[in-house]
Amino acid sequence: MNKNIFILTHGDTGAFETGSVPFEVRIPLNGHGKKSVKKKAEVYPGLLVADHKNAKIGDMHCGITGVVTEVSDSYVIVKAQDLAAPAEGEEPKPTSVDPVSLDALEGEELQAALKGLGVDIRPLIKRCELLIINALNPEPGITYAESMLVHAKGTINAGMEMLKRLSPATRSVVALPTGSNAAFDDSDIAFINPQYPNSLNELVVANITGKESMKGVNVIDLHTLYNLGAVAESGMPLTHTVVCVEGKNIVAAIGTPVGALLKDASIEVADGDTVIMGGPMRGVATGDLNKGISKETNALFVMPSGATAPISDHACFSCGACIQHCPSRIQPNMISRYVEFNELDFCRQENISACMECGLCTYYCPARRPMLQYIRLGKHKIALEEAQVTACALQVEE
Repeated sequence: MNKNIFILTHGDTGAFETGSVPFEVRIPLNGHGKKSVKKKAEVYPGLLVADHKNAKIGDMHCGITGVVTEVSDSYVIVKAQDLAAPAEGEEPKPTSVDPVSLDALEGEELQAALKGLGVDIRPLIKRCELLIINALNPEPGITYAESMLVHAKGTINAGMEMLKRLSPATRSVVALPTGSNAAFDDSDIAFINPQYPNSLNELVVANITGKESMKGVNVIDLHTLYNLGAVAESGMPLTHTVVCVEGKNIVAAIGTPVGALLKDASIEVADGDTVIMGGPMRGVATGDLNKGISKETNALFVMPSGATAPISDHACFSCGACIQHCPSRIQPNMISRYVEFNELDFCRQENISACMECGLCTYYCPARRPMLQYIRLGKHKIALEEAQVTACALQVEE
């Protein structure tokens, strides 16, 4: 097996490209209950479209000028168009929002301001003693990390300064690929062999601390740090993010349709091709090219029809390939079987929670079983079961 396909370094791929304004954006919502816009409303960059009742989940804002064509629980659709000219005697219409000054804010006030600007606060304020910035490309084929460290250094530094204001950590370490010459003030540097799956947070922590435990450690990836830095640097709402589209790094409006981004990168999707949101190892396939990217979308890939053997429903024949390549040292073959037959207690006994979801089991499976998808399904079912048990216990206490 050629291990070069797992290399995580690609050299400086240049400054990010600015994506063209899409014909529409589908701004994704996730529990954002209160919609601040209605159908046919005129909107502009930075305008609040929906807020979240959770004080630590970022609100959603529009990234383009246009008119709202649909509002649902799942998304807000905005069609790009120029705003109508004001009538005679009317005040000129606003075209953007004013920046928020964050310099003098601290504690809960700072958190509230960032939440209002679209930043998810939860991962940034996690209790920890050690804060690790994972500055490796997360998966093979994703190329933004090295470019960020060179061409977006100011944004990354702004993110680091803001993160240190938010995090309770007493020490910070930046995990860089071996050979990198990037420098960070007031943070230690750790070099990681840039070969997948070494970029997974659990393995980065093990490499730096020598322990197979995340206790007392918080890991923030470079994509999240960049988004935080963009807000900290400008004081403006988070409306754009970087997406690696088949190796081309594009700054795109949140909600940009997948198909529009692929078109920006001059990529055509043929019948039978698979479009993957995220990396090729851990990403999720989508059949909807109108689906809008989220704040967390870091990559798009197209798997040409016939490039790999299709996923099958074949039974496991216990070859052991998945066990041999599993960095968590669990038995994906057994866990996937137990999930398949809804034997959740056996999944727990086989330590399903230890799975890092690296995707290597699926990659190496000669039977082409959807191992990672089975494991994710098992984790989801266990979480639902445990939530149900907790709800029942609370009812008994009442």
